[in-house]
Amino acid sequence: MVESTSTSLAYSTPSYGSGGMSWGDSGYDGCVQQCIASFGTAGSYQPTATSGSSGSYGSGSTITVVVAPTQGVLRYVPFAVNASVGDTIKFMWGANNHTVTKSSQLTPCNKTSDAPFASGEQNKSFVFTQVVNDTSPTFFYCGTPTHCEQGMFGIINPPSALDAPTSVAGMMSSVMQNDTTGNIATYAAYTQNKTAGSMGANWGANIDMSNMPSWAYEAVVENVMFTRNVLAMNPDLMNADGSVNLNSIGSTPMMVPPDVGSALAASSSGSSSSDSSSASSSASSASTSQTPSGASSSNGASSVASSKVLVGAAVLVATFFAL
Repeated sequence: MVESTSTSLAYSTPSYGSGGMSWGDSGYDGCVQQCIASFGTAGSYQPTATSGSSGSYGSGSTITVVVAPTQGVLRYVPFAVNASVGDTIKFMWGANNHTVTKSSQLTPCNKTSDAPFASGEQNKSFVFTQVVNDTSPTFFYCGTPTHCEQGMFGIINPPSALDAPTSVAGMMSSVMQNDTTGNIATYAAYTQNKTAGSMGANWGANIDMSNMPSWAYEAVVENVMFTRNVLAMNPDLMNADGSVNLNSIGSTPMMVPPDVGSALAASSSGSSSSDSSSASSSASSASTSQTPSGASSSNGASSVASSKVLVGAAVLVATFFAL
C-alpha cells in the first residue's frame, strides 16, 4: 500500500459503560428484541458533502469501504475486499472518531511499521484513499481505544483457503465450542434468519484464519456475519457474480442492520444458558443446499464473494458458512 500523510484531529476518548445486561429467560427471540431495543434498529448510511480528504488515486478501479456506517456501529463495510495492483481503496467515514490504520495479520489491533498508512482520527464525511501496490493480505483497524478489540478491523486481499479446516467455514465448529457465552450461535441464528435467500448469505466463508491470533477468531466471524446482514438488506450492492460493489451508495442510501454481534458480546456477563441453547437450536434448523466457489470479479472480490446457492446448515458449524 502507498503511504499517505494526514493530520490527526484532537478528540475526546469516548467513555464506555459496563455493557452488562440480563436477557432473562426469554430465549433467542427475546434476546434479539432486547438487543435491538437497546442498540437500535436498522439505520442507513448516506454520504454527505466531503468534509476532508487525504491520499491519492491509482489507475485501476476504486473500491469503497465504509468506516462505521452509523454512530455506535464499530464495523468496516465490507469487512474484506479484494483488489488488484493499481486499484484504489476509498474509505468513507459514516460516523465520528474513527481511524483507518495499517496493522498486521498477527497483531490486527497494533500499528505496523511495514509500509504503514494511517488516516488519523477523523469524523463523519471524511474520505481517505490508499492505492494498492501489493496483493498480499493487508490488515487495517480503528485506532480509537477499544474499537478494534470490539471487532473494528478489516482486510484488503484476505488470505483464502477454499474448503480448508482453517477457513471461516472450517473453524466455525471450534469457534462456537470455545465461545462459552453462546453469542456466536445466537448471532449465527439471527444472521441465518435475516439472510435467508440472499446472495450474500455465504459471503466470506473461505477467509483463512490460520495465521490470525486466536482472540480474533470470534471477531472475524462476527464481521463476516455483519457484512452478510448488510448485503441481505441491500441486495443492489452485489453484482451478478456475487462480488460486492459499494460505489453506488453515493446516490442510494445503504441500509445498516443493528450490530447485534457486538451488543451480544457486550452483554455476555448477563446471558442465561437458555439463550445459548435456544440460539443453537435455531441455528441448527436450517435447510440443506450447496454452493460453488466464488467467481471472478471486476473489483477483485473473488475470494470473499458470495456464492449463489446456500450450503446446508443442518450442522451449522460445518456448512452454514461454506462458499
